[in-house]
Amino acid sequence: MAKMRPGEKLKVDFNMNGQPIGDHRATLANYCGALVKDPLNAPLYEVEQFSQIPQENKDKMWQLVLDKFDIGLDDDQEEEERKKKYMRRRKFIMESLNKKYRNFRARLKSDYYDTEETDEDRLKEENMPNFVDKKDWEWLVKYFGSEEFQKKSQRNIKNRSCLDAGHTAGSKSFAQKAEDMYKRDKVMPGLLDVYEETHLTSDKLPVTQMASDALNEMKRLLEQRKAGEISLTDEEIYAKIKPKGKRNCRDRRTGVSPSITSLFGGFSECEKLRKEADKAMNEAAEAKKEAISANEQNKILTKKLKDVERENKVTRHFLEKFLNTIGYNLSDFNMDEDFEESNEEYDNEEDKDEEEISGNDRRLE
Repeated sequence: MAKMRPGEKLKVDFNMNGQPIGDHRATLANYCGALVKDPLNAPLYEVEQFSQIPQENKDKMWQLVLDKFDIGLDDDQEEEERKKKYMRRRKFIMESLNKKYRNFRARLKSDYYDTEETDEDRLKEENMPNFVDKKDWEWLVKYFGSEEFQKKSQRNIKNRSCLDAGHTAGSKSFAQKAEDMYKRDKVMPGLLDVYEETHLTSDKLPVTQMASDALNEMKRLLEQRKAGEISLTDEEIYAKIKPKGKRNCRDRRTGVSPSITSLFGGFSECEKLRKEADKAMNEAAEAKKEAISANEQNKILTKKLKDVERENKVTRHFLEKFLNTIGYNLSDFNMDEDFEESNEEYDNEEDKDEEEISGNDRRLE
């Protein structure tokens, strides 16, 4: 970038989800990292997190990005679409700067704070980072040792333990990985396709046991869906195979290490999807049990019906023999006509009873 001419910009392409892809994707990410390392852009002193950086500093970094990169803000002709794209691109850049700022501070802690036992040693000139102002480092040492930060640090350690054991994408974003898969296979990969691709080694083996368990569960659910036993979407299956303890852990499935919010609309929504998935599977299991029970009942009734038919045949056989011995033939008896006559006599008796009741009612009136 140092060799760029004044006014020259690098074109960065974005996919349909607003994630950077292409040759200059990494250059944009590296540039955002360089911006937040400059205390004139992202100060360290008395700043606990990116949200506390003054708005004018954020606006300045945004403008510096626009000066170096063409991120497609002028590609749309309609003003309304341009405004929407402007807001999406700015949001993405701010998230990228936020991530780079957190990583920068985390690296300062791991490389210069955690390596020494006491604050006295940490503040010695030979142990301080030479690219950080002394005043800034003194404040960071005090902040890293505070009770508030230690609680946050322990919480983050616990969250990191929920990670699903890494991936094989390396420094490449999942958005770029999906783009590479599209160029290779000529088919746009889905969420589960990208998950499987980035959790297998070059030998097509899962990177860890946890990844293996998740992939096996995913395969089982996909087979059930194909067989029509369940009707879960890819997002619902993904929510189900993720480690259940993974509440605040990040997921890079949509680009700049977004939270799970970017995938499912918030952890509560993710839990909702998980519960709906469990409910759907339970309902499918119950329906299967009911179908099996109904099938068993049908077999029992069918057997009973066959037994009745067999008994009727035996009864008819003996009746024919009996009638033959006394000089009659069963075919001489019209059972259907006798039954109809009997019913007709019964109906006539009922009509007479109703007329008699009606007459009594009129006399009472």
